[in-house]
Amino acid sequence: MLGKGLTHGARQVDAVVIPFERAARAARAAMPQDDDPVETAGLDEEELFASDPPLPATGTTQTVSDEQLMRLAADAGLVRHVEPLVKLARRSVRLTPGDGPPADGVRSRLGGAPDLPFGGVWPRWDDQPLTFLGQLDLREARALGLDPALPADGLVLIFSALERVPAGSSPLDRNATQLMYVEPSRLPRDPGARIGASAPFGARALELSAELSLPRVWSADVQGLGLDDAEQQQWEQVRRDLAIAQGVEAWEAGEESRSRHHLLGWPDESRGDMAVACELAARGVDVGYGSPRAHPEARRLGDAPERWRLLLQLSADEECGWSFGSGRERLYLWGQADRLADGDFDAVHGLAR
Repeated sequence: MLGKGLTHGARQVDAVVIPFERAARAARAAMPQDDDPVETAGLDEEELFASDPPLPATGTTQTVSDEQLMRLAADAGLVRHVEPLVKLARRSVRLTPGDGPPADGVRSRLGGAPDLPFGGVWPRWDDQPLTFLGQLDLREARALGLDPALPADGLVLIFSALERVPAGSSPLDRNATQLMYVEPSRLPRDPGARIGASAPFGARALELSAELSLPRVWSADVQGLGLDDAEQQQWEQVRRDLAIAQGVEAWEAGEESRSRHHLLGWPDESRGDMAVACELAARGVDVGYGSPRAHPEARRLGDAPERWRLLLQLSADEECGWSFGSGRERLYLWGQADRLADGDFDAVHGLAR
């Protein structure tokens, strides 16, 4: 009798709480987001994404070694900061939609049916199945020189609510995008059943290419170096030169936006507050529509945001049928560094901006 009473009570609570949570999410999605850029010494540009559809994603054509990066930094005038610059550089993998279906035996792909492990459950959010976006073969990514921050083998499956993706300012938003790690021993021979939607609907090839990236000059990591105004400009010049050396373009203010998808690395962003936003959400703090760093709880975080690092960046992409809500060009997935290497993605938090 006691168990039945508790169950009945829980259902009554759910009947009130769940509709309230859905209404709160809808209200947040309808409100404009605070996208004011961070002010930094020596930089007066305003980092804004273009309103036109982004250009198609492209892959890198060349790799850059640490020695080549050191030369780029020295040529730009950052002789005093060559060593810390190289330490902050991160090796990532660009993800570029290919033409046609994936080749036989290739597990990295976009859309189609995911390689769900036996007994795996299709992720849901807000009482709806999420859309399957694609999957990444970590063995293939590691072979390209990916930072050893993730397991060396296995699959990462990506699911998202797409057009309904919230900004991520609330702890309730966390499961709107979910990642599933499939260990090598649990990899199925054939794709599982499509229980929810996929985007693109049919499986599509996904090309992986190695990339070395640097953080933006206003990130906490770079600001900690104490660069003067001229050195901040030089840092950004190195970032642009590094992109050119790899056959791609760095994202710049006022230029046409380009879809860019990548695993690990540094985010394309204009505020430098994503790690703070993730830490606040993990502590149950709803930032609302304001700046995460301006929230009263932010000053109590100390060094805690440093445990967060970018796991995956996805962009709105017409070729893939991806969009993340009105005015939002990117979806950033952040994870806790000490948990990612074990394939523990339970704490991953998504931010759409």
